[in-house]
Amino acid sequence: MERSERKIKILEAIRWMGILPSIIIYLAINGLFPNWLTVVITVGFVFGFLIICNSEKKRVLCDDIVKDIRGALKRAGHKDAVFEVKLMKIGIVIRVYLIRARQKSAICSKSIVSSISKGWYKRYVCATQIVDLDNESDVKEAQLMLNEDLWADIRKKARKGRENKNK
Repeated sequence: MERSERKIKILEAIRWMGILPSIIIYLAINGLFPNWLTVVITVGFVFGFLIICNSEKKRVLCDDIVKDIRGALKRAGHKDAVFEVKLMKIGIVIRVYLIRARQKSAICSKSIVSSISKGWYKRYVCATQIVDLDNESDVKEAQLMLNEDLWADIRKKARKGRENKNK
């Protein structure tokens, strides 16, 4: 098990342990403030703790994904790329914009997909999109095109899911 994976598992377990300090906070301030304010402070602590743990989990996950993709591109012999890691409800969407890869684009794509499929985080990834661009300034245009493709795929999967559910 990788260090990052262990950290994610620890964060997933710890986030629910925030309930214990919130109970202590509630008991400590129960007589000092009105009851409604005590409840608001306690609930605020629980949600704040959950948000902090989830944010750290996402940061560790994204850092590890980018590190692996950089390594894959380095092995393929290409360094110039822009990465985008989108966190969505359905999972993570990884986008790699290769800059002037041309003949190397197939090798780079294969290396990236291989790296992601071997990564411990593959269960979180729902889509990987790789595009070869001439300039870094073309990223915005490519983003719009990839967004349309992504939404079309999501709609198609949702339709299939509903059809399978109705059978």
